[in-house]
This record gives sequence, structure tokens and C-alpha cells, in this order.
Amino acid sequence: MNKNDFIRDDEVLYRSIRGRYGEEYSYDNIGKLKISSEAFRDRERKPSVDRAELKESNPSLSKRNDTDGIVNLITADVRAIGTVKTKNQNIDTIVHAVDVIYDPIRENPAHSKIIVNPEFFGSKNKQKNVFKLLQLALAELAEKNGWTVKPNVVSSDQQV
Repeated sequence: MNKNDFIRDDEVLYRSIRGRYGEEYSYDNIGKLKISSEAFRDRERKPSVDRAELKESNPSLSKRNDTDGIVNLITADVRAIGTVKTKNQNIDTIVHAVDVIYDPIRENPAHSKIIVNPEFFGSKNKQKNVFKLLQLALAELAEKNGWTVKPNVVSSDQQV
């Protein structure tokens, strides 16, 4: 097993947040950062993060676009989300444990994924609703930590 295969609890993870104010982040009326659950959307329901130590602890290297901001999460905090539950009519509640796994890809050797075990199942609508709970928990963690790199704001009238 490679020493990089396991992500330690004390590792910092970076997540790129699009620099489109109002879509993935905003500020409340007293200026407090609000991260939307949409900042953690993922088609596979396994949000991507980068391991900071494999990005030379340079959060700017995790930006997907020049206008993006970066938030950081601590692996132990993600794992401490604990569980996400699926309730089904015909069977008992299924408990999904939250974890972070190393999943390097050719263009990004720091790439990792936030997963649940067992994976979400059931109807697409059921999976979407349960995944939303995970997204909300991740957004709350990101809000607590604040920006690591602030986004370059793009107003809605400048968007293509």
C-alpha cells in the first residue's frame, strides 16, 4: 500500500467554489459567508476535493477556473459528519457512514472523493434527497472555515 493511499484525519482538503455570487455562495445581511449546498453538487454523489499536501499546500492550484474561490475542510471533520440516513418503507433505516478516499486521476494526482458507505440506493429521487443532507453538512463545514482563497466575483449580468 502506498503511503498516499490513506487520507489521515488531520489532512486539509481543498474544494473549488465557483466565483458566481448567489449560486454557490453569498453573504447574509451582516456579512457572514453562506455556502450553498450546491457548492458540493456532484453527478456521482461523491464530491471531489484535493489533498492540500499533494497540492504543495497551495490552494490556488485547486481552482477549476480563475474566478473560483477555495474553501478547506479537515478530513476528521468530514468523517465526523458521521452518518447520513436513508429511510425506506419496506426495510429499516440504512445508515451511510461518511468518508474521504484518495482517488487520483491523471490530470490531478491530489484528487479525492467524499463518499458514503454503503452507497446511496433506491429511486433517483430518494438518492438525490439523501445526498442533499450530505451536501448541507459539507456546506456548513466550509462556512465555518471560511475562504482559503476568495473568489473573483462574477456578477450575473457578466455570465455567459
